Amino acid sequence: MEAEILEPSGRRHAAPVRSAALWAAICGILVVILHALTADVGVRLGAYWSGLITLIFFLAAGLYSARRRMLRVSVRFMKFAMLFPRAVAMRLVVLDRLETWRAFHIAVGIFALLPFWWHADRAVNATTVEILLEIAVILLVLSGLLGTLVQDLLPDMMLRRPEHEVRIQDVEADFDALYVQAEEAVLGHSEQLTTAYVNNLRPILRGSAPALKMLWATLSGSDPAPALCQSARAAGVSLGPDLSAYDEIVGIAERKFRLEQNRFSLRLSTRWLKFHLGLAIVTGVLIVFHVVGVFYFLGL
Repeated sequence: MEAEILEPSGRRHAAPVRSAALWAAICGILVVILHALTADVGVRLGAYWSGLITLIFFLAAGLYSARRRMLRVSVRFMKFAMLFPRAVAMRLVVLDRLETWRAFHIAVGIFALLPFWWHADRAVNATTVEILLEIAVILLVLSGLLGTLVQDLLPDMMLRRPEHEVRIQDVEADFDALYVQAEEAVLGHSEQLTTAYVNNLRPILRGSAPALKMLWATLSGSDPAPALCQSARAAGVSLGPDLSAYDEIVGIAERKFRLEQNRFSLRLSTRWLKFHLGLAIVTGVLIVFHVVGVFYFLGL
C-alpha cells in the first residue's frame, strides 16, 4: 500500500488547481457576487458575529503556513491514510499535498473578505486602528495575489530564458565568469577597442540594471538585454576590423543582463513571501488591538 501511494504518477501529482491566479480570480468574483446578494447579512449578524467569522477565516488561512513547517503531520497523515482502501487512501494523500493546501489557503484568504466586508459595512466613525486594519487586510490580499502571479508565471518563464539558474549563488558565479571572459576577449586588440570596452561595456559588466526595467521584463516576459545594450553596441560601429570582437563582448554583456533578470526573478519569487508574511503579522497585531479595544470600551 505504501509503495502504491508513493509511486510517482502524473495524474496524482498534477496540481489540483492548474492556475493559482485563475483560482484566485474565481474566488474574488464569487466574493463580489455573494456580497451583492447578501448585503443585509452583515446588518443581521452585527459587528460582533461578522468580526468573529472574519477572525475564524483568517486563522484558517494561516493553517497553510503552519502546515508547510510541520512535515511530521504529513507523515502521520500518510500512515493514517494507509489504514483505508487504496482508492480512499490516494484521495486522502492528495488532500494533504501542499498544492491542495495552497489552493485552500487562497480560497479561504479571499473568502475572508466577505465577512470582513460585512464587518466594515457596520463600522461607524472608524478609529485609526480600524482604518489601519482595513489597509493592512487589503495589502495582505494584494500581496497574496501578487504571489499567485509569481508562482504561475515565473517557473515557465525562467525555463524559456536562454540564460537561467535556479540558485542566486550560481547567478553570482556566472557574473564573475562573464566578466573574466570579457576581460580576456579584449586582450591582443587595439587601444581603440580597449577604450570602447572600458567606456561602454565594463560599466555594464560591473554594474546593475535599473530595478524597474528588470521588473517590467519579468512581468512582460520580454528580453531586456538588446534594449539595455543598444547604446553600447552603437558605440562600436566605428571600430572597423575590431568590430566583430567588440560585438562578441556586447553579446557577453547581453548574457549578463539576462542573468541579472534571472536573479531579479529569483529574488522576487522569495521576497514577495517575506513581505506577505510581514503583512500577516502586522494584520494580526492590529486585530489584537482592535479586539482588545472593543472589549475595553464595552467594559468586558
